[in-house]
Amino acid sequence: METLNPVFTLRDVGVILAGREILAGLNVEISKGAATFVMGRSGSGKTTFLRILNRLNECFPGCRTTGEVLLHLDDRVVRTYDDELPLPELRRLVGMVFQHPNVLPMSIENNIAMPLVTVHGFTRGQAREAARMALEEARLWDEVSDRLGADARTLSGGQQQRLCLARALAMNPQVLLLDEPTSSLDYTAAKGIEELLTSLKGRYTMVVVSHGADFAVRQADDILVLRDKTIHGRLAPRDIEGSDSALRERLESF
Repeated sequence: METLNPVFTLRDVGVILAGREILAGLNVEISKGAATFVMGRSGSGKTTFLRILNRLNECFPGCRTTGEVLLHLDDRVVRTYDDELPLPELRRLVGMVFQHPNVLPMSIENNIAMPLVTVHGFTRGQAREAARMALEEARLWDEVSDRLGADARTLSGGQQQRLCLARALAMNPQVLLLDEPTSSLDYTAAKGIEELLTSLKGRYTMVVVSHGADFAVRQADDILVLRDKTIHGRLAPRDIEGSDSALRERLESF
């Protein structure tokens, strides 16, 4: 599955966890600047697929990734599993927002500034400015600018999810991995996250796990369908035009 301008290339990639094969034979390119949705039934390995891209599967004991994963940077192509790029730099370039907001038990501002200072060597002043810019980009600044010192856990669910997205954006990533970013939120908060993602389209490459066919119809440029441990199909924009029910029928056909 080739694209004209890939940001990731996976060649015969598989994931084995505790002796069990989770994914196998993944051969795919992910387009730079596109919103690629990864869809499939529960248990098909969608989140595991996301975690391949920034090596988060390695956080699980007994997990092994096989094959070759290439990250296409502006000036070179690196084999991410051959340690051609330091792991902190990979995870800066390929940020992840999880299904459930994972705010840190500290202030709103420090949720963004602290990783920049401790991991990336920003000065406190640089980190505060980066936090402000990221909060503005995540459409959260106007809601929290007068209480940056408040505990992040006092925010609503939708605000916490936007804070997590702001934390990823502050790292100046090339790719955003989003694992069911709206599924744990109420309708209003989910609508806000979707509008935010619309504003980010084209500025970042996004790889999004979703069960929502209607969400994909509105947002996706490309859909990868996971089934039986591998990619069973790929849908182009022209294939997903129309209603979510039509897309559901297409997904079930794989």
